[in-house]
Amino acid sequence: MINKLTLQNFCVSYGTKSVIDAMNGEFFVGAVNLVVGRAGSGKSSLLLAMAGFHKEFSGSIATDGDKFIPDGNFSLTFQNPESLFFNPTVGDEIEFSLRMLNFPASQIRSEAENWLRRWGLEPDLYYHRHPFELSGGEKRRVALAACTVARMPLILLDEPLAGLDGSGQKSLASILESLAREHIVVVVTHEPEIFLTPTSNILFLREGQGSWFNGNDFLRQALTDNLFYPLPEWYYTAVRPYKNEPFLPVINAVEVGKFLQKAGQPCS
Repeated sequence: MINKLTLQNFCVSYGTKSVIDAMNGEFFVGAVNLVVGRAGSGKSSLLLAMAGFHKEFSGSIATDGDKFIPDGNFSLTFQNPESLFFNPTVGDEIEFSLRMLNFPASQIRSEAENWLRRWGLEPDLYYHRHPFELSGGEKRRVALAACTVARMPLILLDEPLAGLDGSGQKSLASILESLAREHIVVVVTHEPEIFLTPTSNILFLREGQGSWFNGNDFLRQALTDNLFYPLPEWYYTAVRPYKNEPFLPVINAVEVGKFLQKAGQPCS
């Protein structure tokens, strides 16, 4: 088990163009780690460099104090992972990673079926179907299930919410929250709301620079500076008067309602 992954003076570039400058900070077990920023801020480049796919970087990555060598100890879900299907059935896609890791053969089928169920896909209906027969949301669920079934120590996901409906997004957030208890889960997203909790670890990238926040401080900064990160207008209007409260509600109508009632503000 890896408890933390530390970036030290981590720089990423493309030729003479610097994308990320002298990044320092940590991703850790215990909460979903989010990487947030506008398009072109270097979010995906950071993941690719951490995984060893992009070689133009300097500085160091350490796991629990030891140099991190990305070799069989991480999984990376690219954007549009369903475009990478190469097996004839959904079951084969899920089983592939387990077979590559020499998972006990007698347990592969049951492990794959249980993991499909976790993603809301009943094996009796999906296991023997071709992945390209599925709807867009179903393909995305299968692809994410295939990329995470091995439960590697470091799990990297690039914009995993795309193509998922509200139910799928909530399922994804629940699964990643569970995985984050024992794995380092890093999610690049431009929709952090679905994952955001007061204890979230957030790396905010802007113009090559990175700032680190917990979920509570990230929300407070966004409420203070509307150019920092665009919150939903309803949340901004309702909560901004209370931005200096020690604990802010997550971006959820029910939680905001409870927060306002406790603060003595009637909900309309």
